[in-house]
Amino acid sequence: MRALRILTFFAVFIPIFLCGENRACATVIKIALVTPEGSTWTKTLHKMTDEVRARTNGEVEFKIYAGGISGDELDIIRKMQAGRIHAAGFSGVGLGVLLPEIRILEAPLLFKEYGEIDHVKEKLFSEFAGGFARKNYILLGFVEAGFVYFFSSSEISKQDALKSMKMWVWKGDTVAQTFLSTFGIKTYPLHLSDVNTGLETGMIDSFYSPILASVAFQWHTKIKYMLDYPMVNSTGGLLMDRKIFDRLSPKNQEILKDAARKYCAELVRLTRRDNDEARMVLKESGIKFIPPLKQEINSFQDSALKTYEKNIPDIYSRDLFNRVQEILKEYRETRKASR
Repeated sequence: MRALRILTFFAVFIPIFLCGENRACATVIKIALVTPEGSTWTKTLHKMTDEVRARTNGEVEFKIYAGGISGDELDIIRKMQAGRIHAAGFSGVGLGVLLPEIRILEAPLLFKEYGEIDHVKEKLFSEFAGGFARKNYILLGFVEAGFVYFFSSSEISKQDALKSMKMWVWKGDTVAQTFLSTFGIKTYPLHLSDVNTGLETGMIDSFYSPILASVAFQWHTKIKYMLDYPMVNSTGGLLMDRKIFDRLSPKNQEILKDAARKYCAELVRLTRRDNDEARMVLKESGIKFIPPLKQEINSFQDSALKTYEKNIPDIYSRDLFNRVQEILKEYRETRKASR
């Protein structure tokens, strides 16, 4: 029995090693994604792993588990903590489970355009990377899903329409629940894989999502309206278990980090392109884009301010919030002066 426990320990907590006749043993890194095989996410990740494999002469190999076969993000985190998965692509939900303050990047109505997002992430990357390192994770790079919009199967332009919605919220995402409830929206927690069923059965009649995700998961086929007003920037990142990262040689660590930065930046570019293309898919599907009324925008802004206060200090500190505001102010003033 003792021998069995020892074998189990090594099988679970030590990464796979493959050895060939003409090269050193290869470390195999298991990576999980909730996005399906063939998506922009997985295609880009395959390119990154191919490059790392070539540049390390096969000393670093990868096994990719796409399409949610490793479970949702909370399942993946548990598997990473158990050593069964070594790296993963996460949305802000998964990142926030490990480092709550990173959800400042998903504060409602905080960002107006992509340049602001890029600037804040660049300024705070080292700080967030340090926070993950203290939790024994390596932040290899930031990605994103795009700006989040409200979608509904019922008329979304009517007075107080938001209050009558039955909106999906990612199960376990207390940040989104706070945001939506502050906006006066009733939420119904479901796992990501259950959203389609919820829409089909009427358990929910609306959801919040980046445009691209609404198409990728086919949720858009079950709704008729989109409120054409970006509410939140949906952030994401590529994380790796620090224990596995530390097993790589210093040279291979730098190769992996360099490739990750390159392909995460490329993924952001492609995601933004795909979101623009997905908008056309929605229009061709007959979905109506509803612009909010001026009084609604004012109400959204008031609700956003209330959301910030509710999240301080449990999610992010007032100091961090103020620093982000200062970074944005400086960026906007510089941009205005250059025009």
